[in-house]
Amino acid sequence: MKVIYQIGRFERGAFNPLKFEINGKVYQSYLSSLALRQHFKDAGSQAKVILIYPVSILLNRPALSSEGMTEDFRNLVQGLLMESSKLEDYLRNPYLYFAEHPHSKEADSFIVIHSIGQYEGVNFLATLEELILETFVGIVSHYHQEPFSELYLDVSSGHNIYTTALLEAGRLFLICYNLQNPHVKDEEKLKVYITFSEPIVQPFDRIFKVFTGFPLEVKTFFSFPQAPDQYSFDGAYMKFSQQLTGEDRKMKRFFNELFARGYFFYSALKNNTPLVLYSWDYDQEDIIDEGIRKLTELIKTKLRQHYRTTPGLSLDPYRKGFIMLSLYKGIVKILKDNAIVKKEEVSVYEIKEKFCRQDMSIYNYFDLQQNSSYLSHEIDVNFEKNKERFSDEWKLLKDYMNVYETQSFNDRNFLAHCGFERNCILVKKVNADVVIKYDENLRNYIEKCLLRK
Repeated sequence: MKVIYQIGRFERGAFNPLKFEINGKVYQSYLSSLALRQHFKDAGSQAKVILIYPVSILLNRPALSSEGMTEDFRNLVQGLLMESSKLEDYLRNPYLYFAEHPHSKEADSFIVIHSIGQYEGVNFLATLEELILETFVGIVSHYHQEPFSELYLDVSSGHNIYTTALLEAGRLFLICYNLQNPHVKDEEKLKVYITFSEPIVQPFDRIFKVFTGFPLEVKTFFSFPQAPDQYSFDGAYMKFSQQLTGEDRKMKRFFNELFARGYFFYSALKNNTPLVLYSWDYDQEDIIDEGIRKLTELIKTKLRQHYRTTPGLSLDPYRKGFIMLSLYKGIVKILKDNAIVKKEEVSVYEIKEKFCRQDMSIYNYFDLQQNSSYLSHEIDVNFEKNKERFSDEWKLLKDYMNVYETQSFNDRNFLAHCGFERNCILVKKVNADVVIKYDENLRNYIEKCLLRK
């Protein structure tokens, strides 16, 4: 499925079909996105057009004299420009009006976003950050309902502030997609393209070329954008979650738990402590998807209260929230695909096979290749070279090695030895295998250590 987004139009000349040329073929339509959709369909691909209407564009009296506009739609728009009560109704729910826009009937769907500036005496108070956020959640919602493989951002309509928001929203969407899908090969990943036509200016009775195939590229990094405020699962992200949810306690706890576990498993990977990944439960993908949906709906609800004003949302915390959930989902996908789940005990051989083989290491998905060789060294030093000492009885590693340790748990030693700190690792031999697990009494120390780092 290919999906094309374009900023909607409502100005003189917008209701006369134009001729667009794409790869040598000419199509007639109101918008370049509609022509591109037909081009894809002719080539045998499924394609849909979603229009983005800034709420202010109907407040344009000169456009009412446009040829080609239906009388019903002309009268509808004229009514809201003439009657203050209808204008207020429109600003509370503009979707009823845009559903009658002739272009909406040609497109597959549309969304309405806020505006910036003053039109017909109405001062619209949105910010660019809110426009980006509003456009982004629109794309996310559509993708959750109907996933697509290619996204086209058609910037032909002008409206510079809104096309800027569209491009930035597309960029953020692609970042989140890539973080959620580290297992997908580059050639199979979703692609995002920028497309545009020649400027739509008079004379209109000519052919306008449409240019496609300009890929939007982003770089993603294995990095959690927000560190915990506290070092326990109960409170790690309560303050941050409140920035997103307000005082809704249930929602605040829900996001706190997701972010905290996400950071915990991120930290375990980053800090090269693979046994941790087998020793704690992670959330299933559908729970993380629920978090993404809830965050999306939360933003929509806040923004759709009124279209004259906005709640003054800041992009940064929400951007971080989506990135954190996306990174966590990507981690969970890799762990599940490699059968890394919570177990009572884990063989050292399994850890070595899944994390230390340079060509097949799980660390390769997260650009943590350097972890493999260091982990292999720690496994050799702690387990391979001491294999003959181990028995079929669970003992702390320090007891097998006959060394004196002054502390029960040490953060620095835990991280320095890939989580194989002698005071917290229990070891035994099962036939020819060495199996390990953590001392249950020290789980809180490990949680605090990894939430702190």
